[in-house]
Amino acid sequence: MTCAFETVTEQWLSGFRARTAAERTPVSAHFELTRRCNLHCRHCYLTVAERCGERRAEELTTAAVKAALNEWAAAGVLFLTLSGGEPLLRKDFADIYRYARELGLVVTVFTNGTRLTDAIADLFRELPPRKVEISLYGATAATHDAITGIPGSHAAAWAGIRRLLANGTRVFLKTVLMTANQHERADLEQQAAEAGFEFRHDAAIFPRIADASPEPLELRVTPETAVAADLATPERRRMWRKRIEQCAAGAPSGERLYACSAGITAFHADPFGGLSPCLLTRDFLCPADDRPFDEKWRAELGKIAQVPRRGETTSFTGKLRGACTHCPAANRLETGDAETEPEYMRTTTRLRFDMAMSRTKEE
Repeated sequence: MTCAFETVTEQWLSGFRARTAAERTPVSAHFELTRRCNLHCRHCYLTVAERCGERRAEELTTAAVKAALNEWAAAGVLFLTLSGGEPLLRKDFADIYRYARELGLVVTVFTNGTRLTDAIADLFRELPPRKVEISLYGATAATHDAITGIPGSHAAAWAGIRRLLANGTRVFLKTVLMTANQHERADLEQQAAEAGFEFRHDAAIFPRIADASPEPLELRVTPETAVAADLATPERRRMWRKRIEQCAAGAPSGERLYACSAGITAFHADPFGGLSPCLLTRDFLCPADDRPFDEKWRAELGKIAQVPRRGETTSFTGKLRGACTHCPAANRLETGDAETEPEYMRTTTRLRFDMAMSRTKEE
């Protein structure tokens, strides 16, 4: 049963989303603080050179980061995600985080968990984040460390998780489902449940963004495995069925190819001062320069919303759109064209639709 408070809150949020979209207010920023990482995950969309810090000298200074946060907050940003690479590799992470929170921003942190020290845990206790999302790639050290390429990374991540657990920080555990860990998905979900954390997984693996290398795709599970894991419980099937039915009952997707929030209410910032509508699309990148953020937002980042669809045959349209989880930017990375869907994505969308709409005896 939904309580009155939840109903009012959802109504307010729905209205808030509609107003900010209509006004094209940038309420959400995804800030990639660094591309450096202390892990070497086999499926990573960053190149080895990027993870090893080839552009470290170009990263924004602490002062430049704070100046950017000031501009974004003034423009309307409310929700901020700090990510990497591994954002905690920046020695000024605590300073940046504190500054963002004191600006009044609602902050989420994406991390691999290995650098969650007592000092960071204390910081999160003093100034709580909205949540900390931690990526784990296996229920056992053997599986996790084989994927990250770093022995001891599983133990280090769990040490960090326990620090946050002791401090009462809101933690989400997540994983990427791949051939190297699919046998441990259920165990990892159980570990999260026992720790009292929310858990999610997905099978989204992309080509490397910088060079479009398809190497990470070798780790993809089959479409059948991905969809079976995604709809493994009656609750999950009902959730997808509701989404599919709502999309079918709602307004058509319109003429926009990129029908998401990118460039409408959200944007991505890279470690070097560049801005783009989202992480995956580099076609609309605004390189670092002296122009104010507000000008770039008004003049350039919204161009993504002006790109029309050429055809009517993709999963973004028609009855399948509620079961679709990919996007034109992901298509572009993999096939070279934003409207040309990989067969893998077409298949997973169709299977997800069929499974969600077929009620089982259990339901």
